[in-house]
Amino acid sequence: MKYQLRISGKHADQIKGHLFPGDNMEAVAIGLCGHHQGKESIILCVHEVFNVPYDQCQRSPDYVNWKTESIIPLIEKAAKLKLSVVKFHSHPDGYNSFSELDDTSDRKFFPSIYGWIDGEQPHGSVVALPTGDFFGRIIGMDNRFEDFERIMVAGETIGLFSRTKVKLNQDMAIRNIQSFGPGTTELLKNMAVGIVGASGTGSPLIEQLVRLGVGKIVIIDPDIVELKNLNRIVNTNKKHAEARSYKVDVLAKSIKQIGFETEVVTFTENLYDSMEAIRALIGCDVIFGCVDSIDGRHLLNQISTFYCIPYFDIGIKLEADGRGGINQINGAVHYIQPGGSSLLSRGVYSIQGLEAATLKRENNDEYEKRLKEKYIVNVNVESPAVISVNMFVSSFCVNDFLNRIHPYKGYEPGERMVTWLSLSEDMIFHDSDGVPDEYLSKKVGLGDQKPFLDIPGL
Repeated sequence: MKYQLRISGKHADQIKGHLFPGDNMEAVAIGLCGHHQGKESIILCVHEVFNVPYDQCQRSPDYVNWKTESIIPLIEKAAKLKLSVVKFHSHPDGYNSFSELDDTSDRKFFPSIYGWIDGEQPHGSVVALPTGDFFGRIIGMDNRFEDFERIMVAGETIGLFSRTKVKLNQDMAIRNIQSFGPGTTELLKNMAVGIVGASGTGSPLIEQLVRLGVGKIVIIDPDIVELKNLNRIVNTNKKHAEARSYKVDVLAKSIKQIGFETEVVTFTENLYDSMEAIRALIGCDVIFGCVDSIDGRHLLNQISTFYCIPYFDIGIKLEADGRGGINQINGAVHYIQPGGSSLLSRGVYSIQGLEAATLKRENNDEYEKRLKEKYIVNVNVESPAVISVNMFVSSFCVNDFLNRIHPYKGYEPGERMVTWLSLSEDMIFHDSDGVPDEYLSKKVGLGDQKPFLDIPGL
């Protein structure tokens, strides 16, 4: 079994701020983590961080010791909620391995944690370096060590720290390496991304991610290719529409033919109807939402929060004038970091809209009844869509993603968490993260819970 650790940007900032106060001495913090049991790996997600006070520690440049009495309330909470415990400490000198002293300390500390907290959930130890990097390991019940395969920080930027080495086909990747460097190209090859929605914005986004060299892609879309959407789904043709081929199957075949050896996983179910598809998304490092449904967006925002996954949402709206022309052409790219503002708090949708969308999915007859009785108003209707607009907005999203894993633009990524693009007015507007979602901020990193994602029925 492999192990991963995920940390929201806000928790990572809290940890690094405490572990590196500027005095060049080690410090310690404790994280409580939810977790997800996958088929191939166990993912720990930081839910809460407690900074052990400096005055309760013995500290030096290569040593830290503290009284464990200070964390007893935290351990009691972990036992009650069945959370994992992860110890964070610093190596101010930049030493990028566990020391013999670290080994002795972990083998002394963690047996008491396993004794206190019932359950099979693993506990771990992580070292933070002055560079901002993290590395760590699981300490088993038998006191054996097993490295975290990867540690991800999902903040305004996306940090992925992995000790897994990947091989690049230099001939095929040379142009990407020339543009973004070998480090970013190797990072993309080591990444798994999930795309929900494989139509207008989803298919050109997938095309770009594959040709940039992403290692694994999970695609979820229940729909078939139709004649009406051949104008905007990359790599589809009339034969696919006549054969009623699934969009994801057509795209998967195309990806394999490109030859980058991208691993492709597809699902032809609605996300709400497939726990297997949701679990595949949870296993991804980044999620892209290319859906126009309110309840679909809501579910993706929940997954992002509970499992500390960065989430990009793409939206497009073309307002036809009814006479063959267009009044407005608008697009939006939202970047969501766990613990920050949400699509709901940003006003992308309302509670009333979410309730209507949920009712339509769960009880369409009742939905139609309320719609006729005007209890439901201002619902979304199908709008025009063309490939030139979809490609423009999806390309903007991909470049925003690249800037968050390898900042290359002349501004701080946190300044532009939302971008609105008006093609009809030829204008671009940006905004920062805004006010955190009060409800979701309490759910960061909780992982597998009952009810799942706090959504009854799942």
